[in-house]
Amino acid sequence: MNLVSIAASGPLPHADVRLVDTAAIESALRGAIQGEVRFDKVSRALYSNDASVYQIEPLGVVIPKTRDDIVHVVEICHRFRCPLTMRGGGTSQAGQAIGEGIQVDLSKYYNRILEVNVAERWVRVQPGIVLDELNAQLKADGLRFAPDISTASRATIGGMMANNSSGARSVLYGKTIDHVLEQLVVLSDGSIVEVRERTAEELRSIAAGDSLEAECYRTVQRIGRECADEVESRFPKVLRRVGGYNLDEFTPGKPVNLAKLMVGSEGTLGVVLEAKLNLVPLPKAKAVLVIQFRETLGALGATPVILQHGPSAVEVMDGFILSHTKQSAALERVRRSFVEGEPGALLCVEFYDDDASQLPHRLDALENDLRGRGMGYHFHRAMDLADQARVWSLREAALGLSMAMKDDAKSISFVEDTAVAPERLRDYIERFLALLRKHGTTAGIYAHASVGCLHVRPVVNLKTEQGIARFEAIANDVADLVVEFGGALSGEHGDGLVRGPFTRKMFGAKLYEAFRTIKRTFDPHGIFNPGKIVDSPPLTSNLRFGAGYKTPKPSTFFDYSEFGGMGGAVEMCSGLGVCRKKIDGAMCPSYMATLEEADTTRGRANVLRLAMAGRLGEAGLGDEGVYRVLDLCLECRACKAECPVGVDVARFKSEFLADYWSRHGTPAHARLLGSAHELARWGSRAAGLANFVSGLASVKALNERFLGVDRRRGLPKWSRRTLVELAGRRTASNADVLLFKDTFTNYYNPEVGLAAIDVMEAGGTRVALAANVCCGRPLISKGLLGRARERARENTEGLYEAASQGKKFVFCEPSCLSAMREDAPSLLRGEEQRKAHVIANACMLFEEFVEGELQAGRMRLKFREGTPPILLHGHCHQRSMGLVPAAKALLTRIPGASISDPDAGCCGMAGSFGYSRDHYEVSRQIGERRLFPAVRSAAPGTSIVASGFSCRHQINDFTGATPVHAAILLRNRLAAEPK
Repeated sequence: MNLVSIAASGPLPHADVRLVDTAAIESALRGAIQGEVRFDKVSRALYSNDASVYQIEPLGVVIPKTRDDIVHVVEICHRFRCPLTMRGGGTSQAGQAIGEGIQVDLSKYYNRILEVNVAERWVRVQPGIVLDELNAQLKADGLRFAPDISTASRATIGGMMANNSSGARSVLYGKTIDHVLEQLVVLSDGSIVEVRERTAEELRSIAAGDSLEAECYRTVQRIGRECADEVESRFPKVLRRVGGYNLDEFTPGKPVNLAKLMVGSEGTLGVVLEAKLNLVPLPKAKAVLVIQFRETLGALGATPVILQHGPSAVEVMDGFILSHTKQSAALERVRRSFVEGEPGALLCVEFYDDDASQLPHRLDALENDLRGRGMGYHFHRAMDLADQARVWSLREAALGLSMAMKDDAKSISFVEDTAVAPERLRDYIERFLALLRKHGTTAGIYAHASVGCLHVRPVVNLKTEQGIARFEAIANDVADLVVEFGGALSGEHGDGLVRGPFTRKMFGAKLYEAFRTIKRTFDPHGIFNPGKIVDSPPLTSNLRFGAGYKTPKPSTFFDYSEFGGMGGAVEMCSGLGVCRKKIDGAMCPSYMATLEEADTTRGRANVLRLAMAGRLGEAGLGDEGVYRVLDLCLECRACKAECPVGVDVARFKSEFLADYWSRHGTPAHARLLGSAHELARWGSRAAGLANFVSGLASVKALNERFLGVDRRRGLPKWSRRTLVELAGRRTASNADVLLFKDTFTNYYNPEVGLAAIDVMEAGGTRVALAANVCCGRPLISKGLLGRARERARENTEGLYEAASQGKKFVFCEPSCLSAMREDAPSLLRGEEQRKAHVIANACMLFEEFVEGELQAGRMRLKFREGTPPILLHGHCHQRSMGLVPAAKALLTRIPGASISDPDAGCCGMAGSFGYSRDHYEVSRQIGERRLFPAVRSAAPGTSIVASGFSCRHQINDFTGATPVHAAILLRNRLAAEPK
């Protein structure tokens, strides 16, 4: 069949989900798959989005466990003529990871390393493995998979092959296609083939057959010959071209390796079961020079000069991106560590070298060259790995930061992936920005200046007809501009739904028909990810929002006015999937244990958004499926701190529960656990009897049956004497600071409060107890927000006068601090809210206060030497507020202290979460990820320090260790008796 006949035949065959018998295909899949088959509405909703502007609800979701599972899915979809879309981390920005048929998620189970050959530098993997996790396992052998994308913490190798990803160091390492040696692939008829470089004899033998594989080889080689001249004239002469199919790899004289066609094909030609990848050595030494410019074009103009010095990366971030760090406390701290003032743009220039001593000279040479040309005005050198990590963490957050806009108009992905030759980059971006001004908008700019591939994200409102028209007009104008500059419209993010409509414009009619011929040959019935690369739907089809979409504004307890309501706050999630990382940080602890999309920040936000918009049925927020999605949120607040745009699912969950209880009634366990303060007061009054009774097996069984408290949990012991009784003699009027008497310290561990008082008084600070009531954290956690608001009001009335006098409130318990700092002001309105903010600004964690006073010279403490090693576990809220460094610095003041912080994330207890019989196993798995092994392997005599009441109990329950609060350790190490 020649190209002309293909052109005359019209659109390619396209599997139509409307013709599929849903019940029949679901039954067939359940009968054939060992993994998980899900056709419920919430699962379909969870997989209806990726990181693009599009949304397509699939017919069903399959999570395979084995190779046979994947083959069976292909066979069944072929039989039913049902579309099939493969999915890794779901981070695609062009819509490749969504489709209307069966979605197959390989990330949960199909994610192993199968073989490593260190001598020959290759690895064989399953496609569901995440890049960072692969490289972490290869690190001990001094090797890595070279492409290093900013989404490395959650992007799978399968997704990287599908998109032909590259990353910051492509100027050195090229693209994924340059490192894929072989693949094992399922073709559309269910046959399994090995694609690798073939000898001439092998090619003749294969092509002589009558299989689908044979037809694929014959077609690709024929088209490679017929289109060689067209490939030479139409394919962009830039490194970063990933659009269309890779016909440039199959022109005469080149080795034939169909893996090079599968790479970049976006799952439209087959399904990869395994891949053999080339590995590269880790650099022996590296350094980074961060150069500040007053404007973006100046930075781009300097790039060709920098390239003459042989860098491994040249990354740009403009002022628009940098300004949004202020919305994330964690990222703003990183920014301030190496950026001075408000630059118009940064260039992050990295050098590799085998000899570390050469790096300063190379930085000198570059800096002198640039200064001599008047390029750049401030230069920061990052020579150690920690400093470099800070630089790259900010750069990797650029994608999220570019989306950190709280209005309906947002900086979005659709023309963000263009690439031109670096020497033309400055002029191209100048024209690009002028084009955006013509359309009445602006954009953020970041990414790979070294290879001319910048991510430019225009601000557009896709909820209005005018915004959608602007979206389409900009896309068309940018495509024309790219053609004019000889560039590529798809530089690394691929074609998908957003650039597929421009494939013909970019490559011309002849090559477009060649691409369609390839698609038809490999996939005669159009089941593999239809609508991507060729025969794409119109650009404005399947938009996540669309004209006329109104963001829901439900009545809420918390104040979401900065987002225009709770709906706007939920819509801040754009699907980037940072919450799917597993190696570091705390977001998201339940996902780290379950590997379920439903247990990510993204999954929860998506389901909430769809429920509020009425897209999950009549029940909306009252749907039990939505409740199940939010149930495993531990309210750790890690998302608020670690999500680039600060999506706060903990607050959303509390708000959701308040609404859900109003519809269905508040269950007894929520009322009881929300009343933790009242329970503690009564338990303390009868501590002896209460502690004895709570430990009885029969009582534990009753608690489990009626309150859902797992019988394997040991309940905390009440103290017979409270902190108020033991320390109440102090008067507030004479005090310098006021200790907040939280429920846990007052009724369970008064010794912690006494130790905090002793330490502060030993340093010369006068301490009294604050006139507070419970902070309301248990009520907030259980969605009892009406009562929580009353607590916030009581505390505002009781504490405002002292706060207005400049008094500080010191907290022993991080969760109570976060309730007063972050939640109480948001629960109130008007003058009460203003007063609550004054109080919030006066609230400090014990370690934060003492370390600050010591640094300022207002407090002096002397500690005894000979301290055993210390393992510090930061409470989640302590981490989310950025207060772990203060605790570490304070403990470091003990002479000879050796402190380890295993970055264990959440302990898994999270207040009352871990006590639930429904959560017990997940709670254990979260702790076993890193914390419990670190405690068990600690040297004998190590002091385990944890400021969180729930953290100390969780560690004790599962390891037998007895952690202490930092105040107790410090009090015990004082050189003299406390005053």
